[in-house]
Amino acid sequence: MRILSVDVGFQVCGYTICDVRNLVVTLVKEGEIKPHLQQTLPQKLNHIFEVLEQEVKFYGPGAIVVETLYSHHRHPTTLGLLAQVRGVIVLLAERTKLDFYEYAPTRARKCFLGKGSVNSLQVKKMAENVTGREFKSTHTADAFSLAVAFSHTQKLQRLSRDLPTDIRNVLLKGKR
Repeated sequence: MRILSVDVGFQVCGYTICDVRNLVVTLVKEGEIKPHLQQTLPQKLNHIFEVLEQEVKFYGPGAIVVETLYSHHRHPTTLGLLAQVRGVIVLLAERTKLDFYEYAPTRARKCFLGKGSVNSLQVKKMAENVTGREFKSTHTADAFSLAVAFSHTQKLQRLSRDLPTDIRNVLLKGKR
């Protein structure tokens, strides 16, 4: 399955297009969306939507994967802006009829590095080691870690089909 994974950001929105087969994640493309500072909020959101829409049309992913939102209590305005960017991505998933998945940043990092409390630079270094190529930024590396979390969850889902429903529901919290 081909997926679009997005590290939601307002100044820099990192994304990857990856092919996922079992636990093998192959990076097809990575990119960043950086709206111009002079643009209004609606223009910035539209720019993010249009760039990702073009990627969906060109690469044809079957799903979009994003992080659940987290913001420090000292920065509530940041959470509001990120929620709007995330809303644009959710709208894109709906309009293009793509499956939508979300994972907590700590869960994605734990799937990728075995520990959820690592920083973005560590994620970038691991992504470079895994793929054998240099990543543009920590934003695209974070998006890649979401693709890895998706692959692990999909594999777990296939393995857990024979488990009782209550246990399966505890294990598979990622899909919304």
